[in-house]
Amino acid sequence: MSSTGPAAVLEAAELCLAAGDHAEAARLLAEALITGPSDPILLRVLADAQFAIGWDGCALALLAEAQRVAPDDGVVAIDRNYRLREHGRFAEALAALDNLPPDAATTRAQRAVTYAEMSLPVLALETYPPDRRGLWWRTGGPVAVLRGARRRAEQRVLAELLDAAGHAPPAPVDLPALLTRIVNGTGQDRDALAAVRTAEDHLDGDRRAQAAAVLADALRRDSTHPLLLRFAAGVAVSLDRLAPALALYRRLAVDPSPVGLLIDQGNLLIRMHRLPEAVRFVESLPAGTARADGLRRVVASAYREAGLPTAVAGAYDRRGIVADWHRALWWRTGGPLPSLRRRLRRRDAETVAAWTPLPVEELLGPLLAVDAADLMAAAARAAAVLEQARQADERHGSVAAIDVLAAATATDPDQQVVKELAKELTYDDREEEALAWFDRAAAADPADVEVVEGRLLALTWLDRTRDALDMLETLPPAVRAAEAIRSRESWLYERLRLWTPALDALRPVATVPSWHRPTHRHLWWRTGGPLWMIRRRMRDSDSHAIWSWRYTARSLLSTLDGVVPAATPATRALVDGNRLNHEVLTMLWERANVVARMTAGFLATIAACVFLTRTAATTVDLPTGWAALVGAVTTALAYLGLRRWLFQHTTADSGRLVVTRAAPRIVGLALAGAALYRLRDHYGGWPALAGGALVALAVMATARLAAAAACRMVAARVMGRFVRREPRAAALTETLTLLSELRPRGRRNDLSWRRAWLWRLERIAQAVEHDLPATFGLVDPDTQRQLTDGGRGAARAVRQLKFLVAAPSSPDAWRRVEDVLRHNVGALATGELGRLRRADPAAVPAPVRRGRRAVAGEVLRTVVFAGLPLAVVYLAQPWLSFSETVHDWAKVVGLGWALLYVLMTLDPTLQEKLRTALSMITLGQAGDPAAVARSRDSGPPAPP
Repeated sequence: MSSTGPAAVLEAAELCLAAGDHAEAARLLAEALITGPSDPILLRVLADAQFAIGWDGCALALLAEAQRVAPDDGVVAIDRNYRLREHGRFAEALAALDNLPPDAATTRAQRAVTYAEMSLPVLALETYPPDRRGLWWRTGGPVAVLRGARRRAEQRVLAELLDAAGHAPPAPVDLPALLTRIVNGTGQDRDALAAVRTAEDHLDGDRRAQAAAVLADALRRDSTHPLLLRFAAGVAVSLDRLAPALALYRRLAVDPSPVGLLIDQGNLLIRMHRLPEAVRFVESLPAGTARADGLRRVVASAYREAGLPTAVAGAYDRRGIVADWHRALWWRTGGPLPSLRRRLRRRDAETVAAWTPLPVEELLGPLLAVDAADLMAAAARAAAVLEQARQADERHGSVAAIDVLAAATATDPDQQVVKELAKELTYDDREEEALAWFDRAAAADPADVEVVEGRLLALTWLDRTRDALDMLETLPPAVRAAEAIRSRESWLYERLRLWTPALDALRPVATVPSWHRPTHRHLWWRTGGPLWMIRRRMRDSDSHAIWSWRYTARSLLSTLDGVVPAATPATRALVDGNRLNHEVLTMLWERANVVARMTAGFLATIAACVFLTRTAATTVDLPTGWAALVGAVTTALAYLGLRRWLFQHTTADSGRLVVTRAAPRIVGLALAGAALYRLRDHYGGWPALAGGALVALAVMATARLAAAAACRMVAARVMGRFVRREPRAAALTETLTLLSELRPRGRRNDLSWRRAWLWRLERIAQAVEHDLPATFGLVDPDTQRQLTDGGRGAARAVRQLKFLVAAPSSPDAWRRVEDVLRHNVGALATGELGRLRRADPAAVPAPVRRGRRAVAGEVLRTVVFAGLPLAVVYLAQPWLSFSETVHDWAKVVGLGWALLYVLMTLDPTLQEKLRTALSMITLGQAGDPAAVARSRDSGPPAPP
């Protein structure tokens, strides 16, 4: 070949490269090298063409041959260093610079770039300080001691990597065979380039289905070409076919892959939320390659997605070139104070140790056995169906899109089409059908985050909270830690007004995305903000409400399945949701009761302290300072007395306890305090102070009791509205509860259980008599009369069971009770309300006429007993000398008693009505463990 031969060939090759015909350029250069000497320039340009075609192993061999031919050529050395760094071969990349002048600026700059990409920032900074100010600050800034410690650690890491790579020269290259293969493969390369160009044109026109079809045809002709496989994987990623894209990438394992492709595979595993597998994939790479900064970012991203903030720092080993979000995580987990991160570090280490990652080949499973062309053909078909559904949605609405997707799944049930169909059904408010399709998709891949999120959303809208929580508990930890799943779980708890579980679902706070931080901040303030004691108590009450619901509703659902084996999921959700809402409402109002009592008690304590301080200053004649001290001490003693004797009786849990325990003690304390206060004229001011303390004690107890009673009354009204809003669910739940409580035969001989069952029967009767007919609103008179008569008949049938429960005469009585209840459960569960068991009204006996003497005697007795307290007040006034205020209050109490006695005489059922009202106030108290004490055997055992 003449001296101008290489230049002419080089010029022709560069023209081909400029036209995008890398295959022809490679052929020209290879033929020139076969017939002529090994020219380093031709070898380097041929290597670039091979890189563009995708034959990275061949290109690296050509660069190695070019450097062997011209070891002092700086351009070849720098180009080889760059290409080796691209493929994670950092030891060879450093060795490629050995023949260059070590003190040259270019050599030092290339070495510094190599160190930086190996995550050795101190060595990079000291090798070439210009333009490295960022590294200077990140490696300690003006604190040279920190940089010295890091330098020694990085030198050890570098020595280990170089020793592992060895110092043997690269194996000789069989250049003629390599060049011959390039020439013989020109047609194969040209076909691959043409297919890629055609696919790019389709992608530019947003015709991704056609692009996938073109690549599928090309892969049928050549399923091993790296350029086709790389581009096909990219198209699959753009079509959201993540698993097939990863399977296509894995077919490139026979050829050296650039670090960029390895990073793409790691990011695909993260997008599939296979976080343990992503970490294992990087760790399974050679040690030198795994030091690449991009791959370490993949590991850090996997830990961040898993909600492990301190593990992110370990992924960078605190010496890498960190990202901005990594620096933010470092500050949020304690910054320069490692003691604050210790607990989080232990938790993160335990979580990572519990991971059981699968190899990528085992994860992909059957996909690796599928031909690459078939993978892209399936992607093309699915993309065409999705595009057709999108156009149908734009033209005719969601129903047309659903029809298109359903027809496609009937012939080719592709996973992506199935998921899209399920999502469209969810958007169309057809959650039941959507859930069936999501279940079908979950059977193929249970860890698909998109499928899990869709199932969770559908279950939430269907009010199937138990199924949603059970599904969350069965998820792998890495999948449950996904941001989408955490946000859906938090939203589920937030709908239930369980604020602390909603907050905990978004934790840890360091990994909460920016778009969820306002929600997290709102929940944090709603659960106490910086007052962690309040949040801990709220978390305990929320956990107890969830546990109580799960325990009690489980027996109700088992009873429902036994009575109505064909109960639909909607019926089960009706019972389960009613019980859950009842528990949550009870817990919230018990929490409000606690807040009301504490607030009223605090305000009463402040008022008592002011009153006692003033009494000590005016009556005892103490100086201001001593009066304040005596007032504070006396108030503290009164508060201790309140906690010792009256605290447990001021919760208004039971009207009977209020009347028999709290009220007499409060009245006694008030009277004793008033008596002592009247002795101040004879015995000085100290008895008056003691009397004031007793009165203050009574006032504090009264304030707490009044606040609790008012809260109970409001809670009873709210619970009544809750029952009236869903009377069918309330009646069904109460009936199932009664059936489940009747199951243990030992309880039937316990009168306390019988008393509770009588009240439960009355609640069932009220629901079917008043609330169920009222659900239908205003209808025509005939229908309204039929509904009213039917409700009354059903209520009479339920009330007739009361005597059988209270005084059964034989075992048949209990059997009759269970038969009626089971029949009503079937009617309520199926919605066939006309099947409710009814009873005819009982005959009313004719009234008996009483004589005049009996009527006069009853009137005289009523007058005497009604006016007795008022007469006692007037008769005792001359001896007790009540003050004007006490005397007025005594007359008010006497008049109130007279009025109440007359009303009870005129209406004999008034006492029963008052007792029922007091019982309704305490109805449904079973939510807050801090405020409600369960009886020994009236509820489930304590949670573990």
